[in-house]
Amino acid sequence: MAEAVVEQVSLRERKKARTRAALVEVSQRLFAEQSYSATTLDHICAVVEVTPQTLLRYFDSKAQLALAPMSDAAHELRTFLEHPDRQLKAIVVWQEFVTLEVNEVLEPSMPITASHLHNLRAFQRWTERDPVLVAMATDIERQLREMLAVAMAHDWGAPPDDLHATVVAGALVAGRLAAWSRWLAGDDEPGSLLDEQLAVIAYVKKRMPRSTAEQLELRTHAPGANPDHVPA
Repeated sequence: MAEAVVEQVSLRERKKARTRAALVEVSQRLFAEQSYSATTLDHICAVVEVTPQTLLRYFDSKAQLALAPMSDAAHELRTFLEHPDRQLKAIVVWQEFVTLEVNEVLEPSMPITASHLHNLRAFQRWTERDPVLVAMATDIERQLREMLAVAMAHDWGAPPDDLHATVVAGALVAGRLAAWSRWLAGDDEPGSLLDEQLAVIAYVKKRMPRSTAEQLELRTHAPGANPDHVPA
């Protein structure tokens, strides 16, 4: 009896996961083909063969559905960074995260990923035109900065609001976005995107090592400190 119940729950959860994945995959394709504004939830539901009520059980709005690939990636990163048994340093987890993103451009591992990344340039165009999507995407970037900063501060034995960790995380997240934006705006191959992403991480690690944290704190807290003066 217990085994039958577990199997039933497992099947139900797999069906829910498939439905959610189909909603994301179809919506990304339709948004890229028809534009975000021209695509309705009813149209998405018709293609996936679910009711609007079912869709709204997974996503509160069309905007949330549109940004599901971004929010899902952020959630996955948070799961790794906040795992109590995490062994890898946060900076290593971040490097693996951005590498995986680019590798999905080269060789998509799932239909949902292939659909989203194949239409990335179209995705960027319609995302930038909608203020709600801009605000939501900006908030996801903020979440990335905060979770990465807290994880790095933990690695360094520092408080969660450590200034140096916050600055380093901000540079890494901003650099990731800049590399993506450059690639999407041009016609470069995905390989160059990975090179730029890894170059950003290497630059931040070289220019902002933990050994510079003391200088940052001194320059921030010294009364009347000259911001152009670097302590010897």
